Amino acid sequence: MATAFGTGNAPELLWPGIAAMWGTDYSDYPTLYTKIFSVEKASKRFEKVQQMTGLGLASVKNEGGSIPMTNLLQGFQKEYVMVTYGLGTSITHEMMQDEQYGYIKKVPKFLARSMRQTEETHAFNVLNRHVNTAFLGPDGVALVSTAHVMAGGGANGSNRLATDADLTQTSLETLLQQLMDEVDDRQLKTRRMPKCLVVPTASNFRARKLLESAYVTGSADNDVNPLLGLLADLVGSPWITDSDAWGVVTDAEGLRFWRREATEIFRDNEFSTRNLNIATTGRWDVSFDDWRCIYGTIGA
Repeated sequence: MATAFGTGNAPELLWPGIAAMWGTDYSDYPTLYTKIFSVEKASKRFEKVQQMTGLGLASVKNEGGSIPMTNLLQGFQKEYVMVTYGLGTSITHEMMQDEQYGYIKKVPKFLARSMRQTEETHAFNVLNRHVNTAFLGPDGVALVSTAHVMAGGGANGSNRLATDADLTQTSLETLLQQLMDEVDDRQLKTRRMPKCLVVPTASNFRARKLLESAYVTGSADNDVNPLLGLLADLVGSPWITDSDAWGVVTDAEGLRFWRREATEIFRDNEFSTRNLNIATTGRWDVSFDDWRCIYGTIGA
């Protein structure tokens, strides 16, 4: 356990003469995970999300015969379990009295920043593990796969490029075409719509050229860019760890951030030491259930 932050830890803060301090007043990214994950309020320790299927194609009814009958199906289930996260620090009574520059007053801001980036890290780790078989979805495979199991049987579903590729005009158009050909768990066509392109910062400028150019990028032809206006948003995230992975988030709500307890900052003074303890906690779980929420690739 860390000891209390006292006058011996930062003696320069006790004396006049410091012209400025650096290292804490950096600008932050706006909240990014809320553009990708649906944030939902949890009311208990765990929340379950249940898949239910529709029906398949109709069959021929022979003259005088009975109408073909089939059953509705209960599909896969995902359970989200709430976990508490926290961080705190302790400051001696003497440091509180003697510090000259208002640094201690910024501790709540530091805690809030740490907790917000913890949320971003955990949320984007869901995407970072998109092909990691140690983190499986309700159907028993990773988030992005060519072998998603259909609850109603039949051919497997795929939300991964058949041949992984870096982000280009061609690869993005191929992935979007794959999204347009999607079927549900009863092999019926669905109309999933692309919502945003999510990329690491290494691909951010390339992505902007693809989405915002009036004409096809990297081409001497005068072809119009069919991607212009097709996706409503671009998320370039510094929390994505694979420099050439990318994906398209759809309007299927399968990426979920369940919040059981909002992040809160609280403080208390120890009676015996008069040390000031400042801490923050939050409680949530973040994961995925419906794989149709994103189509992606690990890059070339």
